[in-house]
Amino acid sequence: MNPLIKLILFVFIIFCLNGCESQEIRYHNKMIKILSEKSEIIDPEINIYASKKRLAWLQKQSHDTNIASKLQHEAVIANEMLNAGYTQQAIDTYNNVLNIIDSLELSPPREFTNSVLDLLAITNLRLGEEINCLDDHNKESCIIPIRGSGVHRNKSGSNKAIQIYNKLLSQNPNDFVYRWLINLAYMLQGDYPNNIPKKWMIPQLTPSDSISFPEFNEVAAERGLDHISLAGGSIAEDLDQDGDIDILASSWGIDNQIQLFINDGTGHFLNHTNKANLIGITGGLNMVHGDYNNDGFADIFVLRGGWFGEEGKTPNSLLRNNGDGTFTDITIAANIYSEFPTQTASWGDYNNDGWLDLIIGNETTNGPIYPSELYHNNGDGTFTEKSQTIGLNIIGFIKAIVWGDIDNDGDQDLFVSRLGQPNSLYRNNGKSQNWSFTDIGRIAGIEEPKNSFPAWFFDYNNDGWEDIWVSGYDNSSGHVAMDYLGIPNKGETPRLYKNNKDGTFSNVTDETNMNHPLLTMGSNFGDINNDGFLDIYLGTGDPDYRSIQPNRMFINSSGETFDDVTFHGRFGHLQKGHGVSFADIDGDGDQDVHAVMGGAYEGSVFQNTLYENPGNWENNWIGISLHGLKANSLAIGARITILLENGNSIFRTVSSGGSFGANPFKQMIGIGKNNKISKINIYWPVSGKNQDYYNLETNRWHYIIESSS
Repeated sequence: MNPLIKLILFVFIIFCLNGCESQEIRYHNKMIKILSEKSEIIDPEINIYASKKRLAWLQKQSHDTNIASKLQHEAVIANEMLNAGYTQQAIDTYNNVLNIIDSLELSPPREFTNSVLDLLAITNLRLGEEINCLDDHNKESCIIPIRGSGVHRNKSGSNKAIQIYNKLLSQNPNDFVYRWLINLAYMLQGDYPNNIPKKWMIPQLTPSDSISFPEFNEVAAERGLDHISLAGGSIAEDLDQDGDIDILASSWGIDNQIQLFINDGTGHFLNHTNKANLIGITGGLNMVHGDYNNDGFADIFVLRGGWFGEEGKTPNSLLRNNGDGTFTDITIAANIYSEFPTQTASWGDYNNDGWLDLIIGNETTNGPIYPSELYHNNGDGTFTEKSQTIGLNIIGFIKAIVWGDIDNDGDQDLFVSRLGQPNSLYRNNGKSQNWSFTDIGRIAGIEEPKNSFPAWFFDYNNDGWEDIWVSGYDNSSGHVAMDYLGIPNKGETPRLYKNNKDGTFSNVTDETNMNHPLLTMGSNFGDINNDGFLDIYLGTGDPDYRSIQPNRMFINSSGETFDDVTFHGRFGHLQKGHGVSFADIDGDGDQDVHAVMGGAYEGSVFQNTLYENPGNWENNWIGISLHGLKANSLAIGARITILLENGNSIFRTVSSGGSFGANPFKQMIGIGKNNKISKINIYWPVSGKNQDYYNLETNRWHYIIESSS
């Protein structure tokens, strides 16, 4: 080729590359500007979670000059002070309301006075948390049963709360919310169970002797992961491909900075948010990851606007992992920009073309309709929205949307959790019907619970067929108290649906001991004791400060029942739990648990947690890291079958776990006390090929590449 032509071509290529790069940088910066602008235009009259702005707005509102109106207004102001994190000011304001009532010898309705007392009690409990658990945090802070250094040194908040709850319970001894909270208050000051009045005591808030289970240590602070946040997402993944697990954590406030923590190789973490080009990428009630461009590096999708209704019209973000430690927001460039309220999405290859597609479950409440979106991956860095054309006209208050293969036919089906409406199960009709979907939810028998939240596919009983777990989200701390006391209650329980292998499912919630009122938000599954059966961790609570419930851990007992080891394992954190990830953080051969903590209101912040696995299980494991060639690079949807030397089998489908929190895609699989594996079979999506492997060593990782033939 003529040298001059070569030079012209070289200059042209460099110009194009620089132009593309510059355009991507412009789009990245544009998204940062959009997010900043969205933060500035929040309407405090509509957005009940914009606590500080809402407080300022309420303080400017006029009210009737009569004393009743003034007291009502002051009580509202005090509540918003609590929400904004001005806890002592809220206490002072509530006390001022009560003092006015006493000094003027007023007789307001008992309901009003009791409401003020109720809120004053919980505000005092929150002040105790702030003083003893936030400002003076240690590894036992807020973990039930409260003991040792977890007992409050400054007991003023719990003391005041106890006084109020005793008064309220004397008027209404059957209020189980108050009964639950007074037990916690006595526990916080070290007086449970000896000094609590027996008529109020809930005796079951200690580990039972019937279960033997080791304690996990909460080590987030010493590992560099104790970031303080609101509700948000968690991703555990080897984001820089150096062989260890990194952590990405978000916080749902539109101006809350996403945080990237890079593992130094020893299970300790350094904050690389700035180095990763993430400054200004904010918000995110949830996050999901996948490799949309098949370059081997996990990309991130950030979900915003969940629960906000009309105020939730905020764009999501697709963050491309550049493979050099940095990320670029390519949402606009990828044609995936939209402004619908959402907190749930899932990556999956619905048409088996080897490129990951993205389903987003949007939230339609009483206002405008926000249909869910299915973004088809075009394989060139862009996406095309195709939900309507393939039968996924999904509308509702969607809280979970997850892929799974219910019939083992090699293509991805879809489960949809709707809050306040029946759930749906969309069967993938396959290539012969142009990759369309049919809702078989009613036929399959999976429409409950009525108020659903997180959900996932997993094979809980190791029979080779994916089952469905979906949580309920309609109960209170009172229902939890009644459950511990063995009193029937109306709290919403989760559903565990066993796959009948014929397109239908059976509700096995009762027989597997999962029939508890669990107000579940963030959650996920993993195998923390390496026995080959998948366990469940549930983050609990709702925005109300009175919604103080222990996060729960259930251990799978041979695929038959789940044992509650919350108290035994020291998992019973009382702060609101959100994004959850199971991963071997420190590389010692067992799974640890990372959880993003914190509530919805701006004052409801807390440190994120990391539960370190003690690792004394005497069980073996094998690590399988798959790389697809025809399938997507992370092998999402691939099936792993392990035939053990004792003749039993263990089954896994490659996924990131649950719908609210994300595990690594490489699979750490417990094999119990088996020392040898007879055979491992890998079923690859797209090609439909099976690969068999023999004599693979246990207690180590194996990197398996899909056959190109």
